[in-house]
Amino acid sequence: MVNEEEIKLSLRKVIDQDIGKDVVTLDMVSSIVIKEGHVGFVLQFLNREHAVKKANLKIECENVLKAVPDITKVTVVEAIVGTTSQKINNKISIEGVKNTIVVVSGKGGVGKSTVALNIAVSLLKLGYRSAIADVDIYGPSLPQMLGSQDLTPQIENKKMLPVERYGLQTMSIGYVIDKNRAVIWRGPMVTKALHNLLLGTKWQDVEYLIIDTPPGTGDVHLSLAEKFNLTGAIIVSTPQELALIDAKKAFDMLKKLNVPIIGIVENMSYFSYQGLQIHIFGENGAEKMAKELNIKFLGKIPLDPQICKESDSGLLPEALMKVYSDITEQILMKD
Repeated sequence: MVNEEEIKLSLRKVIDQDIGKDVVTLDMVSSIVIKEGHVGFVLQFLNREHAVKKANLKIECENVLKAVPDITKVTVVEAIVGTTSQKINNKISIEGVKNTIVVVSGKGGVGKSTVALNIAVSLLKLGYRSAIADVDIYGPSLPQMLGSQDLTPQIENKKMLPVERYGLQTMSIGYVIDKNRAVIWRGPMVTKALHNLLLGTKWQDVEYLIIDTPPGTGDVHLSLAEKFNLTGAIIVSTPQELALIDAKKAFDMLKKLNVPIIGIVENMSYFSYQGLQIHIFGENGAEKMAKELNIKFLGKIPLDPQICKESDSGLLPEALMKVYSDITEQILMKD
């Protein structure tokens, strides 16, 4: 299996012809991640003009690594060192945002987007200036959930203004693409769209930005972890064993990418009927996983038909607000 030193050795073949030195010697390469044949790293440039002028270096890096045995996929994330955003430990904070929390799930269909939105709304109700960014490029759901699918962001000084709903600042790829057309993009296009959404939005004094990520462990997650200064991550799973298997993969990804893990939420935990709790997908699965992995268990969210009605109709989430308020307070609580 290929290791970091072998990757750096290969990248030393990529020379900046104007200077006569390789990209490793020039400290342009950082945050190398290797996972099951997929190699990702950050290629740092001084500014946007430098990145455009030296675009060939990124292509050469990709080609050099693709020629290495055992490497099946290469993701190169461009980072601009001299941006208006604050650079912290080779990562940048999103301008206008104090804390950035990503919500992840290994498997789709566990209610991650619903949980992300309800946490953002709970933060708002607790008095925090909160926002939510839907970066599920292939399947954005936030506009439908907020009834804002026909709205488009206004532009001010070449930046998009967040679409405001119920006092919440929101942004989604769903605001800028045709909702009836499939997004058929390769990794680099997805990564570029992610950066444009987060860095090209004029966030306004946001205390907590909740980022709803796609299911799985792909390019979006790698780019978020490598380029952005993240406050932490929340894992969402159902109690079902199939969901927990993939939730553990999400945990493994976050650990390898050095993203602080705030905790895990168990969604669709049970259904209440005549005072009884019916555990449709199993019982206490995520809570047991939290103990096994030594991470914080944030709480259980029951199945509630009202949640579906609100999401489909674009209504302000109100069902289970006490449950979500308790979970949000757990998120805010320092261990």
